[in-house]
Amino acid sequence: MSESTFIDENRGKYQSRMTPNVPGKLKYGRTFLIGLAFMLCTIFWEYYNFMMPILLRDFFTDMGITIGSDTLVGVVMVLDNIVAIFMLPYFGALSDRTKSKHGKRSPYIMIGVSSAIVAFSVMGLISSSRGVAVFVGLIAVIMWFNLSMAFFRSAAVSLMPDLTDPKVRPTGNGIINLFGAISMILGLGIRAITDKLFPDNLDLSRSSGFYIISLIAAIVLLIYLLTVKETPTGDKFLEIGKHNITIDPITLEYLGEHDSAKKEPLLTAMKKIFTDKDKSTLYMLLVIFFWFFGFNALRTFYSLFATYSLGLSEGDASTVLLITPAVMIFFVIFAGKIAEKIGRKRTIFIGLIGLSICLLLMPFLSGMISLMILFGTVGIFYGMINVNTIVIMWEKAPKGMIGALTGAYYLASQLSDTLSPVIAGGVFDIYRLITDCPDGQQYNILFYYAIFFELLAMFFLSRVKGGEAPGFEDNYTEEN
Repeated sequence: MSESTFIDENRGKYQSRMTPNVPGKLKYGRTFLIGLAFMLCTIFWEYYNFMMPILLRDFFTDMGITIGSDTLVGVVMVLDNIVAIFMLPYFGALSDRTKSKHGKRSPYIMIGVSSAIVAFSVMGLISSSRGVAVFVGLIAVIMWFNLSMAFFRSAAVSLMPDLTDPKVRPTGNGIINLFGAISMILGLGIRAITDKLFPDNLDLSRSSGFYIISLIAAIVLLIYLLTVKETPTGDKFLEIGKHNITIDPITLEYLGEHDSAKKEPLLTAMKKIFTDKDKSTLYMLLVIFFWFFGFNALRTFYSLFATYSLGLSEGDASTVLLITPAVMIFFVIFAGKIAEKIGRKRTIFIGLIGLSICLLLMPFLSGMISLMILFGTVGIFYGMINVNTIVIMWEKAPKGMIGALTGAYYLASQLSDTLSPVIAGGVFDIYRLITDCPDGQQYNILFYYAIFFELLAMFFLSRVKGGEAPGFEDNYTEEN
């Protein structure tokens, strides 16, 4: 059966429960409400990524594990990435074929978010307990939480293109990412707030953050369910069909089931990338891999550096970190505009160089104001890199392979996020063994570790050809 051949016995049976889109125009109000689904993906992770390395170090110290503890922290922190690599495509494909009276995506969001809220609250309950048995329980809850997040993430990300005219999806994606930045601020800001609310009770200030995040997620989920009404795709709550289900992105009408068009498999695309005579796409994947490799180490271990090495409170450390997404909110659109003027690769180069300079300065700063200024600057350079890397991949994709190249982008980033915390933790443990430095001082090399990989990203970026907007490189060559 071809892409255009529909199984139409139910076509027209299920009517849209929201007003149709106007061709070529974005419904901003609806897009903001859809953004709530993406917000639910990120608000949990920011608090989790900040607090969990600290809690894990406390657990390992209590169990008498000192040497090797950083490696173990890294191992636990990559569990979510391992789950994501295997489960996100699976649940995404299931949601494409889901028959439900609530639409294709919403059942996954309802179930996944509800489960994640409970798991996150349980983390808060056991965060102040210690012991081997409690640690085993914590790992079990972490896996429960990771599976819950993987259950609904693909569905939440797919919701915007489902309900948006393809012509205005880039603007819609900008709004969705704006909600991602807002949730990053909330996730980090909650820890700063609980630190002030309970200054004399560390355990309560930590656990209350888990509860507050869970409460916010529950409120956001309720608002989403009351305002975003997908077109029904079936009569039951959840049933998996044999074929993908199509909803018209303009009229939001149910178009029926159909066989998916034959897509270029990810493995086939990766083989083509490695065997192609022009290695530019491969080099771009290496740029993505190495820049995330360095930056992910910073995200994973900065809370330990700030608390163990600088002596900051957990609240002050989270306050410093939330400046980065706060700046990104205002700068991310300009990052794309800069690339339109000077080119995407040049913009990424500036971002990588600027980020490396910031990393070089970080070990020498300890004051809150100076650190906040520096992390605000990181937000600018982060936006210049992150906004333009995937656009280059799209520009270099042959016809019919945009989806496969997007998959390759996420494979490189997820693989980087999986390996970097473990390797960084191992480097810290080896450094501490060799130098016999006081506990906490091993994190001083975090920034040089990250710089090394940003330099590797720059090296491979210098070997990338193409990837600019059509006509840009020709104009650039003539002018220079």
